[in-house]
Amino acid sequence: MPDTSTLQVDDSLKFDGLTKEELQQIIVDMERRLDSILLQTHVLLDIAKALNGSLNPNVIASNIISAMTALIAIDQASVFLYNESNQTFEIVGLFDSGTLTPTLPPNVDFALARKVLDLGQAAYQPPQSMQEQGWVCCLPLHSSKHQLGTINIHAIRQPGITPEQLEFLETIAEHASTALENARLYSRVTQESITDGLTGIYNHSHFQKRLRETIAYHSRRNHATSLGLLLIDIDHFKNFNDKYGHQFGDIVLKTVVQSIRNNIREEDFFARYGGEEFTLMVLDLSSDELLTISEKIRHIVEQTKIIYPDTGEIVSVTISIGCAMLKPDDDSSTFIRRADMALYRAKGRGRNTSVMG
Repeated sequence: MPDTSTLQVDDSLKFDGLTKEELQQIIVDMERRLDSILLQTHVLLDIAKALNGSLNPNVIASNIISAMTALIAIDQASVFLYNESNQTFEIVGLFDSGTLTPTLPPNVDFALARKVLDLGQAAYQPPQSMQEQGWVCCLPLHSSKHQLGTINIHAIRQPGITPEQLEFLETIAEHASTALENARLYSRVTQESITDGLTGIYNHSHFQKRLRETIAYHSRRNHATSLGLLLIDIDHFKNFNDKYGHQFGDIVLKTVVQSIRNNIREEDFFARYGGEEFTLMVLDLSSDELLTISEKIRHIVEQTKIIYPDTGEIVSVTISIGCAMLKPDDDSSTFIRRADMALYRAKGRGRNTSVMG
């Protein structure tokens, strides 16, 4: 009875006439190849788990680079994310074996990454010919509908990348593409859940959440810094909608929002409170400075001109603003209430004005 445990050997391998030493060398080579396959399999299983365990692009990029360096002697590598809307690359992962603060090689040309993405094919050349331009290998990351980015190897400590290693890199890129697409979808859904669909700024529920968090932070720091709040209301907006229609009303809302966004600080928190009302949280300003900011915003909106497309009429709107500074005993409700009362007084004074509460 034949031994069923005997390994089946490829018929193309000819062992007749080989010496014992040659056969032993063949066995050593096969064992080395088997070890390499087993290592790649374990690494791929680990990378699949790691990539699918995070929705953070930076963590995913770090896991990609760790997987590559497990099997290839890499000196420098990076991962780029591609922004399809403005056609630019963002660096989300960097590796340099010689430093803890890696930077991109100065001769890296992003045009190659753009070309690799467009073609959907990896670019590889032996280090001596491609490394001079800051590249050894560039692999595309893409889903069925989106160009996601590239995996890049800039320098290696080995003569070249073997076909088996390149195939391994392409497999990593496939796993990474799935993980990055999941991260992209999660980011989009998250962003949509906290933003106002019409104006693109934060929505009411996210404002309430951020306000509670910010008040709690100031309380923990014993109000070492200040927090100001503006409640902004477009004057007589109902009459405006009745006269020009709701579609043009939406244009006005978006135009007013854009005018305000262009004139506030990046760290200021701007949100739609509801209907034609908006709110703005500002940090580290005195009450006088808050009122100055409020008046600046009011004046900017007053000067904003919007063309009514049906007649070519130039239309303008005004806003009323209620201002309040956070007090030590405030919670989110009392803080908003004081700003709202100030807004009520601004309307009572004829609108198109700012009042400090």
